[in-house]
Amino acid sequence: MIPFRIQLSKKTWDRLQYMQTRTRLTPNIIARMAISLALRDIHTAAINESKPEHVHVINRDVLFGDQEKVYEALLRQFCAEQGIDSNIQDIIRSLIDSGLHKMGHVKNLLDMRSFFTNNI
Repeated sequence: MIPFRIQLSKKTWDRLQYMQTRTRLTPNIIARMAISLALRDIHTAAINESKPEHVHVINRDVLFGDQEKVYEALLRQFCAEQGIDSNIQDIIRSLIDSGLHKMGHVKNLLDMRSFFTNNI
């Protein structure tokens, strides 16, 4: 299901690199967190199907590491629950963008702890 190469927009890649300078986490870790945040908080799927003009390609092995099968299962469940039949590239790109938007307030690594605290 997940293609070998994931095409991220230049804007998304620039945001990942900016977050890297703030947190010292690698872009692939930040992208994984962004996907997780988007999957956790999303109620209505908004998949951006427009193709970026300038892309940055990242291999799925780098993006997902040894957790690829876990993310694939999460993506399948998300698509089934939301009734989405879009291109997987568009879905991954949209989830990363949505998660990065949720991470917009992060100024340093300590700010990320709010994503892991129990808000019950």
